[in-house]
Amino acid sequence: MLRLKKTLQYAALVALGSSALIGCSSESSNSKTDHYTPIVNSESCFWVGPYSKDKVETNFAYPDDGARYWHAGYNIPAGATLKLNGQFPHARYMSLNSYLGGELGIDTYYAAPAHAIADAAMVPNTGSINPFVDGAARNSEHRDYQVTLAAGNTPETVPANTLYGNAQGDDKTVIIYRIYVADTDQGIQGGVALPEAELTLENGEVLTGDAACDALNVDTDIVETPFIPDATYQFLRGAGNPAVNNLIEDGNKKNARWKAAYNAKEANQCNFLGNCTPNPVRLMAYYANLDNQYLAAFIDREIKPIVVIRGKIPNVPATLNGELTFDDANSQLRYWSICQNEYFSQKVTECLYDEQIHIQPDGKFLIVTSLLEDKPGNATSECGNGFIEWSKDGDGFGIRDRRENHSGDGMLLVRNMLPSAGFNQAVQNTSTPGDEAGIMGEFLPTAEYFTKAEFEALGCDAYNSL
Repeated sequence: MLRLKKTLQYAALVALGSSALIGCSSESSNSKTDHYTPIVNSESCFWVGPYSKDKVETNFAYPDDGARYWHAGYNIPAGATLKLNGQFPHARYMSLNSYLGGELGIDTYYAAPAHAIADAAMVPNTGSINPFVDGAARNSEHRDYQVTLAAGNTPETVPANTLYGNAQGDDKTVIIYRIYVADTDQGIQGGVALPEAELTLENGEVLTGDAACDALNVDTDIVETPFIPDATYQFLRGAGNPAVNNLIEDGNKKNARWKAAYNAKEANQCNFLGNCTPNPVRLMAYYANLDNQYLAAFIDREIKPIVVIRGKIPNVPATLNGELTFDDANSQLRYWSICQNEYFSQKVTECLYDEQIHIQPDGKFLIVTSLLEDKPGNATSECGNGFIEWSKDGDGFGIRDRRENHSGDGMLLVRNMLPSAGFNQAVQNTSTPGDEAGIMGEFLPTAEYFTKAEFEALGCDAYNSL
């Protein structure tokens, strides 16, 4: 536990005025600037990726459809200094996270985030702007930054533009670079090249490109996938179906129960065994993002084949269509999404994020999830209803030798990213299992079971019919 506390010191960054973050560019934040799309170098010896559901080998660790991920694993030579030179992407969000290592097991925090630095906290290079600061010109061509990748554990006070690796002993440092919701027509990298490594050796020699990667002994393969041990999961799933354990029955209605996520051990014990800790540590593993917190609901098609999710999405800044300025003044979250996942394999089947979802006049939404063959005829955008595909593989346990899928299983995962200071109904403000409804109020979704005939009987205006 001492090691855990030491490596998870996640201190606030040095306070910086918004003028410093926006930079010294003379461009007005309201002036119209054309999209700047440099030649994108998608090949980089420093980064491995992208990770997404599009490739079977990288669809793990519960990825979000609205994001793309790249990882780097490296060892900094003694006495050397490592920096990343990049450009802020045309996107909703970008960040760098470092991660803990260790041996995987139900009682560990394997691949848990240790330190992070997000876009708005970065000071741009002289003459550049930070397009993620409220009021900044999002499409400026002057968008350079430099981040120091420091060795060691995160100190009490973190220098600006610095990410600490928190690697232990001889372990490699592992970091992940994230881009969420790249602007339309800007590609998965948000119209910019991947950040490039610049290594200054103890003797003052500066290395870049392949020379830097060789000296850093960088990873060239995808990061190791952390799984719950097969025997442990077999025991857990045999002890109880988490969808049934968390089923709410109200007359003829059957609803799934949403729970805030705390850590892997708590999730397994609470959902499968009913043993919930009063004050669990909030530290998600599986390469989670420190800027996100998560809300999960286990569901089962054997109860009924369709689940209808209703709720309210907090205000987020619009960015998808290349808006000229970053308008974050009235935002409650930076980003919101809902995904359908396989619990054991950690694969994502499909997600919808905030700007993809039809919002009703009262600010709420309706989303249906089912197998494609069970999809109701009125679960369409024309009817104002979203749809997320349910995996035929259920929990995905069949990816392991001599194991079988629990094919009816599903898991819904909601992300809340970077709540504003005045928004008290985010997942981040929950602290005890069971307090979700009291804290989140109308922002806590509902998830109700239907047959196909029951939902289709509601007609095209299913939202108001309910």
